[in-house]
Amino acid sequence: MTGPNDVPKPALALGVAGLIPFVSMAAGSFAADSGTAVLAINAGLLYGAVILSFLGGVHWGRALAGDRIEPSWRRLGWAVTPSLIAWGAAFLPDAVLALVTYVAGFSLAYFVDIRATHAGIFPAWYGTLRKILSIAVLACLLITLLGSGGIVSS
Repeated sequence: MTGPNDVPKPALALGVAGLIPFVSMAAGSFAADSGTAVLAINAGLLYGAVILSFLGGVHWGRALAGDRIEPSWRRLGWAVTPSLIAWGAAFLPDAVLALVTYVAGFSLAYFVDIRATHAGIFPAWYGTLRKILSIAVLACLLITLLGSGGIVSS
């Protein structure tokens, strides 16, 4: 089992820095001004779509690496799934529904990545990094759900 000290410093630093928009969304969802809260939530959801797509892209990139990982329908099919989840969430008229969809999408991406890490597709440190970042992202999404109070996205 690896720990945070086993994660390469650039990956850990950039991953943690990538949490800033999620933290901003969570904090902004509690803004007294509903316009500010809507802006913070919508900005966070847009960023979440980018990151969810990135998580799928990691699998596509791994399949392209050309070593022992085959670019199978299953692997590449999963690689595009997070983007489709995020795209679908973008059409939901209510921020609460979009946030719940993101909770499901980020949770699913985490479990797929952990299975892939255990199968040796990714290095062990990647699983550790994904655990740290996934817990933080999911916490931010859940806090945003609490702060949103049912705000409808515009």
